[in-house]
Amino acid sequence: MTMKKAWKKQLLAAAVSGLCIVTLPATASGIPTVDVAAIAQMAQQLKQLKDQYDLLRQQYESVTGSYGRGQGMDSVLDSSSVVPGSWQDVVRQQKSGVFANKQAYYEKLIDTLPSELFRNPDGREAGTYQLSTDAVRAAMAGGDALYAQVQQHINNLTRLARQVDNTTNIKDAQDLQNRIQVENALLQTAMARMNAMTSNLQANQLNLQNQSKAANQRYFRW
Repeated sequence: MTMKKAWKKQLLAAAVSGLCIVTLPATASGIPTVDVAAIAQMAQQLKQLKDQYDLLRQQYESVTGSYGRGQGMDSVLDSSSVVPGSWQDVVRQQKSGVFANKQAYYEKLIDTLPSELFRNPDGREAGTYQLSTDAVRAAMAGGDALYAQVQQHINNLTRLARQVDNTTNIKDAQDLQNRIQVENALLQTAMARMNAMTSNLQANQLNLQNQSKAANQRYFRW
């Protein structure tokens, strides 16, 4: 017999013994009597044990369980993954159809000139023009998606902030705090990407100016 089984047997024996003390009637001169004080004491002990159990259960539940603070995170993460992490990926994915709908819309506005219409389709001017239009198209589509992300995170943070005073216990409050931190981090990431796109567009504009100056120098030199 293992120690665990022996311990259980001893505990069961003690419980049965205690029960017998309460339930079996005592005798006085051969006449069965009932120890009312012992019964009252046992009832009080049982009540105390139940209260302790309820308290421990409440404490356990206050640090465990799920309170639905992660609802909607899948859609948030999906929207955050729409725009890639690098400018090269943004331009590359415009050809894979990730931004198909948005880029088709902005392409109608830009109305890109076909490279075949340039005097030298493989020359510097055609390449610069293609680079510029690709950058602008990708930035407009990506900026549109990022703006929607920023607005979604702001709406989520506003909704979560209104729930601060409605948490039920420690675990619920901690889950809410973690969700707010995640939303805020994703918001900062989206805004950083928007700033990066703005910087790339500014760099592209400077490149166009430099290319124009270089073309003028070559023209007047010859």
